[in-house]
Amino acid sequence: MTEKRNYKILGIDVVAQPGGAQHSMFEVCQKLSKAGITIEVAIPYGALYDRFHEAGFTVYPISPIRASKKGLALFKTAAKLLKAPHTISQIIRVSKPDIVHANSLAAFLTTTHVPATTPLIWHVRDLQPPSALVRPAARRATRIVTASEAIDEHFADMLSPRHRDKLLLIRNGIDSSVFEGADKAALRLDCNLPTERPVIGMVAHLIPWKNHDVFIEAAALIKARIPEAYFAIIGKDLFGESKRYIKQLQDLIAAKNLEESFAWISDIHQPERIIPALDLLIHPARREPFGRIICEAMAAKVPVVAADTGGPSTIIIDYQSGRLAAGGSAEQFAAIAVELLTNPQTCAALTANALLHVRHNYSLERVCDQLIHLYDEVYQAAKARREFKPDKR
Repeated sequence: MTEKRNYKILGIDVVAQPGGAQHSMFEVCQKLSKAGITIEVAIPYGALYDRFHEAGFTVYPISPIRASKKGLALFKTAAKLLKAPHTISQIIRVSKPDIVHANSLAAFLTTTHVPATTPLIWHVRDLQPPSALVRPAARRATRIVTASEAIDEHFADMLSPRHRDKLLLIRNGIDSSVFEGADKAALRLDCNLPTERPVIGMVAHLIPWKNHDVFIEAAALIKARIPEAYFAIIGKDLFGESKRYIKQLQDLIAAKNLEESFAWISDIHQPERIIPALDLLIHPARREPFGRIICEAMAAKVPVVAADTGGPSTIIIDYQSGRLAAGGSAEQFAAIAVELLTNPQTCAALTANALLHVRHNYSLERVCDQLIHLYDEVYQAAKARREFKPDKR
């Protein structure tokens, strides 16, 4: 991947606060840039903007768009979506990209004024986007990249055969090397976690569909079997919209008498600084499109128990690289967690297999190789169309 390409990519994202999709975008862009591809990005001011800017990318600021479904926020979202295509059109006139790569459905909706001669790649990272928006977007897209088997299968069911042929599965990847040589004891001290107790964690943004309540219910059941167990919810209210949800979780922790055995951690943004500190990761989200945190835990040699749905069910091979809770109930998560925590040999076998699995199937290198192949393909096809001059005789 060292050959210099003679085309330019414009990446677009409309989220100001980076989540898994934005972290993936940044890591991929860094690696593709080192591979000889010219990349510029259009993103809102914020932490992601700063990361791209500090890494030396040309960055064009745009307004953040956070989808809202009700009240005044709905009108604000609609107004931003109406204005965004004009902004992107202005950026394209300056950037002159050969390919536009939108990192989400919302980002893709900003590309309606992109010239028809410019290939449009839509990166799908949501498991259930609105069907009313999916089909018209699919008509405009040159190719549709799906980030997991679960997303790919869902879109294959939604789209007509003509647009189904545009789908290309490119699983998200991670840089597993950042977890090498982690010092669990030192990380626990940094995170104010107990050094001599088993620590079970959930790492996810504080939004209801992640099912933190299931984690807390499971924690109470685990605590009854393993009294010394300690628990941590690691994540933040990314968009400042979950105050009521957080209060409900805090009340549930109090109702289960878990306050003395529970930590809330919201100020650690690098996964390599927290995941290796855990003895077990529980991921109860049932509508997870992919599950980047699962791959990161595998790379950190931390055993994972996840709901047997969506992206996690395609990442984990049950009993080989992790465990899947078929029904996703608190009782199931607790039973599996106790089994793993009381059987260190089983955990060791799972984590060894998981490390090999994630390195082979979810490497950043594999993602970049597939994207380069895709970019080469769509660039050459667009170039051929521009150069083709039909005989008018």
